[in-house]
Amino acid sequence: MHRDLSEQQTKGEVLIVEDTPASLKLLSDLLTEAGYYVRQAPNGELALWTAQSRPPELILLDIRMPGIDGFEVCRRLKATPELNQVPVIFLSAQHDTDDKVRGFELGAVDFIAKPFQAEEILARTDAHVKLGRAQKALAEERALLEQRVAERTAELAREVEQRRANEEFLRLASQVFEATQDAIVVTDRDARIVATNPAFTQISGYTAQEVLGQSVGLLHAGDMDASSFATMVTSVVKTGHWSGEILARRKNGDTFPGLLSASVVRDEQGHVINHVAVFMDITERKAEQHLIDFLSNHDALTGLPNRMLARERFVQVLSTARRDGRCVALMCLDLDRFKSINDSYGHDMGDKALQVVAKYLSETVREGDIVSRHGGDEFQIIVADDAQLNDTIALAQKILAGLRKELMIDGQQITVTSSIGIAVSLTDGESFDELVRNADTALFRAKEIGRDNYAFFTERMDAEIRDKLAIQSQLRGAIARDEFEVHYQPQVCLKTGAMVGAEALLRWDNAVLGKVPPNRFIPLAEEYGLVNSIGEWVLESVCAQMKVWHEQGLGQIKVAVNLAAGQFAHDATVPYVESTLRKYGLAPEYLGLEITEGTVMGDPNKAVASLRRLKDIGVHISLDDFGTGYSSLSYLKRFPIDVLKIDKSFVDDVTTNSADSAIALSVISLAHNLNMRVIAEGVETREQVQFLAEHGCDEMQGYYFSRPLNAEGFSALLRERRNLQDM
Repeated sequence: MHRDLSEQQTKGEVLIVEDTPASLKLLSDLLTEAGYYVRQAPNGELALWTAQSRPPELILLDIRMPGIDGFEVCRRLKATPELNQVPVIFLSAQHDTDDKVRGFELGAVDFIAKPFQAEEILARTDAHVKLGRAQKALAEERALLEQRVAERTAELAREVEQRRANEEFLRLASQVFEATQDAIVVTDRDARIVATNPAFTQISGYTAQEVLGQSVGLLHAGDMDASSFATMVTSVVKTGHWSGEILARRKNGDTFPGLLSASVVRDEQGHVINHVAVFMDITERKAEQHLIDFLSNHDALTGLPNRMLARERFVQVLSTARRDGRCVALMCLDLDRFKSINDSYGHDMGDKALQVVAKYLSETVREGDIVSRHGGDEFQIIVADDAQLNDTIALAQKILAGLRKELMIDGQQITVTSSIGIAVSLTDGESFDELVRNADTALFRAKEIGRDNYAFFTERMDAEIRDKLAIQSQLRGAIARDEFEVHYQPQVCLKTGAMVGAEALLRWDNAVLGKVPPNRFIPLAEEYGLVNSIGEWVLESVCAQMKVWHEQGLGQIKVAVNLAAGQFAHDATVPYVESTLRKYGLAPEYLGLEITEGTVMGDPNKAVASLRRLKDIGVHISLDDFGTGYSSLSYLKRFPIDVLKIDKSFVDDVTTNSADSAIALSVISLAHNLNMRVIAEGVETREQVQFLAEHGCDEMQGYYFSRPLNAEGFSALLRERRNLQDM
């Protein structure tokens, strides 16, 4: 049963054919709120069925759909007698002129481009629904006139009816003409303007009186858009319609982009009597599109090219360099410790610092060099150079020196240094991505050797970085895979020969990498932020094992656990040590914590406070590697340390090298004067044992007594109760 829309007091019935749910809902909600009765079809097959079940007054038809596309749907509609008069407006995200020509050839009345503009949708829907109703009314009038004429008995009555209908049609057409937001221009067959609507005056600046009788060409931008104008004229002459973008001119001489739809009006004999042009100002839409295009190729914060645009320009620079017999250097620049700027001054200040750096780099490079930003604090510079790379080296040095100066940002003085990695097309790769990867590797090395520096990529460096990345990858899951094991190296009293303690040493056996030495994976664990979790695992394992030994009656053994720099500086370390000792019911005096000289001397004042917090728990503190760094005696006397350890490098030649023996004796004397015990590590010979014992060293550890043993082996050693004096 057909629905009488006039009784429903709707503005008209519209069928929306759109396969994208979001677009379908958007259009449906928009037109429903505007007073239209809306039906929906998500594909071409359902659209044909829906239209045949009850012809709508207007069809909004998407071109690109799976199955039957919009062109085929339109062809079938126009081939169906009861549907061929239903106006069709195509919806398209494409701006292809061929698509539009094909659509108009199939009988479409208009095109609406995606993304949708609500005002455009409503204006064009209103116009075509009203025009369709008017055309339908006119067709009915004509049929009625023919019928009345045929029935000559009611000729006068039919003339009155016809007159009234014509007046209503003219009134409706006038309302549509006046109300539409798009400019409408009507010309005669010679392209002289005969009528315009108010929107035309608003957009062009011309009043209707100023343009009546004038050639429509006065609105054309002239030579700037000659090709588009010629295309429009040709299409209108051949097909009777044209739709597309033009460049128009306002009364004040300004040009602006417009979207134009031009059609011819013919009389019953097919002769052209008028031209009708409908156009809208798309200046704002063009500006938005320009911004979108810019942001798709540039970094939003600094305005520098992004990775996509840098890759395109790299290809151009490389092609030119090859032709000239030159090479291309790619520099990866990273700001050193940039996170501290964000942490200290806030992210707004960090963003401003990046903008200042970007401006500095752009002003520092030569004309033709390309600076880009790929996110974070990483910049890349593409430089064409000769094989000697003199320009590249000079530029790197200039950039480092310039960034080393303090930056003034919002009244704040901020010091920024940078590190640069360089890869060269002649030796390190030909593709953009390969050079970026190798320059990043070189950047990693530049930071390793002290930052505020630059480094060139080498094959050896690449292998080292790959090795580190492999360790990093495996290290992250080592605890979960139960790959770590604690070994224990006995510590022996040099006076009694009895074993009085042990040092816990971490060992890692990985299925992929095999046995990885601690000096390879511990530094990387600190660098990648894994040392705290690993250190906690070691402490937990050692305390659990100590409890087992105590319960088995193997003696109240003391074990020293190494504390990495990351753990030492971490606020959660002291509470974790306390909670772990409580968990296993161990007295604090059975646990020792070993800290290297470099760890405490990095920030001596902070180290004193941290050591006192640890000491307050009741654990013993040992200072490892003493004498290998830069200890200050003024700080050493302030440290609450129980034990100094003589480094193996001094013990090795303590009996044959006078300098090493003097250092060992000095450490022993210094420790005793400060009420500390002394442990010598790396003891391997009887002569070393005798020397240390004779000169007052308290304890020793090393291969002479025992290699580090796993928990089972160390338990056996405890049961054996081996004594140094028996060896």
